[in-house]
Amino acid sequence: MPLRITETAPSPSGVSLPGGRVHCLDGLRGLAACSVVAFHFFYAFTPAPFTDWGRTGFSLWDTPLAVLWNGHFAVAIFFVLSGFVLAASAPGSAREAPAMIGLRYLRLALPALASSVLAFAWLMSFPEAAREVQAMTGSRWFRWTYQPPIPPFSQALWEGGVGAFLGGSTRFNNPLWTMHVEFLGSLLIYGGYAVLPGRARPLAMALGGLALGVAGQFSLAAFCGGALVFEGRHLLRDHWRAGCALGLAGLVLGATYPGHSPEGGLIPYVLSFLGRDGTRQIGAVLVLIALLITPAMRRLFESTPLQKLGELSFPLYLVHVPLIVAPACAFYARFGPLDTPALAGLFAATFLAALALAGVLLVTVERPVLAGLRAARARLRRPAAN
Repeated sequence: MPLRITETAPSPSGVSLPGGRVHCLDGLRGLAACSVVAFHFFYAFTPAPFTDWGRTGFSLWDTPLAVLWNGHFAVAIFFVLSGFVLAASAPGSAREAPAMIGLRYLRLALPALASSVLAFAWLMSFPEAAREVQAMTGSRWFRWTYQPPIPPFSQALWEGGVGAFLGGSTRFNNPLWTMHVEFLGSLLIYGGYAVLPGRARPLAMALGGLALGVAGQFSLAAFCGGALVFEGRHLLRDHWRAGCALGLAGLVLGATYPGHSPEGGLIPYVLSFLGRDGTRQIGAVLVLIALLITPAMRRLFESTPLQKLGELSFPLYLVHVPLIVAPACAFYARFGPLDTPALAGLFAATFLAALALAGVLLVTVERPVLAGLRAARARLRRPAAN
């Protein structure tokens, strides 16, 4: 999610990755960020479908179309992509690892801190909005947002820059829970690559992913899955039929929502396992492989609109929840409950506002941070090249 996709090793011989940069994965990240926005918005205002995992009827939630609003699967994709790009940019030696891990922390923490400041400002501007909407919709999602009295500004600074990385949660901007996992995943990949010889890395990532999965640490296992795909990139070959099959399998395994009682026959029993932790991360790995080996799909995700969306993906991920819990909730509290067309209009307005605000964060925070880190990384590696 929050690391530019650059590759330091040769591209796979059977898959065209021009310039050593996997542009199509930027587009995938952009669409995943949009899915997270939809998930959080509708979980706030129409929570029932997101909490009724005991449903028995077949619906769109049981199809790959659920990828459009399945934020859980989108986050799994983020973690798999992070594993891939971390493996591509891993330190070349144990000597480099501490500095690289420090830079990785700054890459995550500086934008996260900015988003926490923004969230504090929005919550202070609309302090009662989330509470009022929670009373109207009954959405449990608001449990992860501060209600009045709002903690002081110093708490927002702490949680955005440090606390989210230590404890894995913050109620100023709840998507920052992923920063804890992202940093642990960075330690896992950077630390492992710093001490493992190249030939040992694929086996280590495979065994590490399996062990983490058995231990229930599926998010960290996703990092190993992404790194394993990077390590096996030379084995990949363009094959559109296999790519379509793998992509469809990945969406069925990961993008569908869990539900159905295991007491209604074989099909409900099988459906009850889809979209849960474990299958979700496996599905994300399959989607990554499918994208890499399917030329038409790569071209689509390399298109200019999706590349622009990919550049905005991390800022969009960081700014959309403050907009939902503050101004969007204030509007809903004033005019709600809303019928379907009105709710769709509110979503469109919130999404466009989030894109605009993400553009501001991109220019003021994201790009300067990336430029500074590139310069620091170049200085770090310059002595090793001499």
